[in-house]
This record gives sequence, structure tokens and C-alpha cells, in this order.
Amino acid sequence: MAKKLQMSGTEEEMREVAGRICRNYLHGAWKTVKPTELEFRRISGGLSNFLYYVALPEDSSKFGGYTQRESSPEAELETPVTRFAGRTMVRSNSFSIEEPRKVLLRIYGQVHGERAMDAIVTESVIFTLLSERRLGPKLHGVFSGGRIEEYIPGRSLLTKELSEPALSMKIAEKMAAIHSMDVPLSKEPNWMWKTMGKWLKIVRDERLSQNAVGKNEEEQDIIKRLKTVDFEKEIEWLKKLIATVDSPVVFCHNDLQEGNIMLLEDVVQNTTEEDVSPIYLQSYDGTPPSNKENNHTKGRSTPLVEPLSQFDDANTSDSIISHISDSGEPKLVLIDFEYCAYNYRGFDIANHFQEWGYDYTNPEHPFYYDNQENCPTLEQKEIFIKEYLKHYFMNMSDSKEPQEPTIDDVNQLLNEVEAFAPAIHLFWSLWSIVNASKSQIPFGYWEYAVSRIETYLRLKQEIIKKDKYGFPQKRKICEVDI
Repeated sequence: MAKKLQMSGTEEEMREVAGRICRNYLHGAWKTVKPTELEFRRISGGLSNFLYYVALPEDSSKFGGYTQRESSPEAELETPVTRFAGRTMVRSNSFSIEEPRKVLLRIYGQVHGERAMDAIVTESVIFTLLSERRLGPKLHGVFSGGRIEEYIPGRSLLTKELSEPALSMKIAEKMAAIHSMDVPLSKEPNWMWKTMGKWLKIVRDERLSQNAVGKNEEEQDIIKRLKTVDFEKEIEWLKKLIATVDSPVVFCHNDLQEGNIMLLEDVVQNTTEEDVSPIYLQSYDGTPPSNKENNHTKGRSTPLVEPLSQFDDANTSDSIISHISDSGEPKLVLIDFEYCAYNYRGFDIANHFQEWGYDYTNPEHPFYYDNQENCPTLEQKEIFIKEYLKHYFMNMSDSKEPQEPTIDDVNQLLNEVEAFAPAIHLFWSLWSIVNASKSQIPFGYWEYAVSRIETYLRLKQEIIKKDKYGFPQKRKICEVDI
């Protein structure tokens, strides 16, 4: 019954569900507050997950329990004060980490089969580990139909912000931290091949079968175009290419695009609802938010509620300055760990670089912009890779200071990124074809699949021209001050 309500319930019904879940899994005032008195709104939605903002009323003292000021993964706790973003806040005797005032309620959408449930359990384990290591939001509760997460005031990055030097280097540092983790999962690098193999079967047997037809003439033409691609043959070519590159296997995010990188807001006392933007929600120039919900919306879900605050496009450059820590660095938190797995590091970094070229804020069909000219230049790649390696080497050693990589180190990783670039596009092309027929999200999946496969074929030809199986030519690294 609860699952039915989650899929099709009214706001009043979902408020009751949210109130019951929070009452069962949270402490203090959550135990006695009525669902009708909670601040409640749906902040994102899609076929995969449903996200809800749930908060105690402003004056919750009458319900008993604790009072708490919000924290974040970037906050450093001291006794008896908490320092946050340059502010010193004295903790009251009633402070308790067991009673958050605001939470994010995640309700799982369609879940089918034992493997799907296994994936959810795995993601929850990963979520918990990243939370404990302060690389992701805190986990407040897990139940069979979803989980309760820390609510983080902030917004997803914009695509064009990925190239901002300060943000790019901070992303590199965060990625190095993820890659340095030792996680109790299989460390065999077969995630990419297994995932593509699973999608390939669906594509071959259903989406691009002989009986596959499009909804209109345009879709018919796209399906006809995609049927000319021998995906199985292309995967075999990729396996030969990847075998020529010695890319280390590390714990990867595997989907580090702008929608999965949160830029935190400063936490201030007595923050009102209008002062804070919800996690996973952004809006500027009236376009849909660009976050990808659990990687099944690819950043194209439409806003279902009014945003709590606006981020005007004209103020984008200023936003970075207003979201920095005491050290002058932007405060970022990575989210959405559905695709986390041990994988080649070249895949993770190449995927991030390729996302520079896709902007999911187009308000009209196909709901994305393909801007391959915005992909990072060689110099931008080198800056990112240098910063990544500095922190990765530090994390993997006893040193507490970043260690400068050698030119050979940087060139090696550049070669890995170049080899994995075509794999990224084939990977997401298959993903898009699989979602083209079943997803209810307004997005041009067929067009996106063609865009990705065309870029894949172009990059493949560029690699073939360089050398057999794509050994990239050695370059002399640019001397760049970072």
C-alpha cells in the first residue's frame, strides 16, 4: 500500500507517509509532531526515485526533543563550539546530532527483481561509507522503500561552472578522495563491461529489434540510424583498446557530472525557508533543473515545485565567490552513488571531462545542448590531472602534504583518459537507448543516443589514426602554474 501511495499518492497522502517514516526513524520532536505541522514538499521526481524535503516547524520546542543547528560534511566540530564557514557558533546544552531539523526523504521508485534490490543495498552501504568519511551527506535512516538523508542547503553545479579553475581543482581533490577509498566490494574491473552487456541485450532484443518502431517519423529515422551500429563489435573493439592502457582499478563514482556535485551554501543561524535552496534543485532563467536523479533522468527532470531560491544565470560567477570556505576554496559535496563501483580510473576522469560538453538545461526538446567544443582543452585536463594526482598520492601515502606528480605520471593519465573517452560515449548511448522507450521523463533519449554514438565513432577514428588500437602519442606536458 505504501509503495502505491509513493507512486501515485496525493500530497496529503505523501505527507502522512513522510510523517510516519520520520517518526519511526528519527528522534526528539519528530516523535510527536503531527504530519500536518511538518514543512513538506516534493523537490524532485522521476521514474527512479522521489525526493521530498521534510522539516520540523520553526518552533518545535513545544513538541519536546532537541534543538539543532544544521551541519554539513564540510563542517568541523569542536568542543564546545562549532566552526562553520568563518562563523563560530556556541553549542547549547540541548544540541543533539540525533535530531536533524531538516531531512531529505528518498523514496525508491520502480524496483524489479533480486538484482535491483541488491543494487539498492550496495548503494546504501556505499552511501554510509562515504558519509562516515565526510565525502557525502549523512545517512539518518534506511528502510525497505528508501532512506532518510541529511538535507544540505545548496545546489547542483551548472555545466559551465565545471571549467571554473577553483571548482575544477576542488572536484579533482574530491575524486582523488573517492579513488583512495578501500570499499568492501568486488575489486574486479568488470562493472563497465557487465553493465554494457546487460544494456546491449535489452537494446538487441527489444529497443532495436526487427519489430522496433518509433512514435513518429523522426524516431523511425533515428532507430534506423542506430540499427546500422554493430554495438557488440564496438564493445569488442573497446576491450582491445582498453587492454593497451594500464589504467589502475580504483573505487569510482562513475557518474561525476555537474548534477551530482553540490555547491554548498553558507549555514547561518535562523535561516528561513526562503533563504535556502533545496538539495538536488536549481533553477535559473526559468529552465528545468539540471540535476540527474539517480542517473535515470540524466539531469532532465522538470521542476515539480517552486524553487526555494533562485540562481540567476547573470549571477553565476558571483555564486562561486559566495560559496567558499575559510581557506577560499569552494565547498563541494558529491551525491548520487548508484553507479559507484571498482572501475578503471581512466573511465571516471574521462567521463567527467566528457560531461563538460553536455548541458541539460534546454527547456525545449531534446532538453539538452550538445556543446562538444566546451570539453576541456589539453591545458585544462593537465591542471585537473595534476591536482588529482597530488591529492591521490598524498592519500595513498603517510604524507599529509600534497605530492607533486611527475610529467610521466600526468602523461600516463592523459593517455588513459584519451583511451576511455570513446568508451564513455558508447556507454551512455546504450543507456539512452534502454531508457528511450520506458522512461516517463521528458527527454530526447533517442536524439541523445545518436549524439553519443556519433561522438564515439568520431573519437574512435581519431584514435585509429594515431596508432594501432589507439595508443595515444606521447605529448610534452604544458608547463602550467596551478
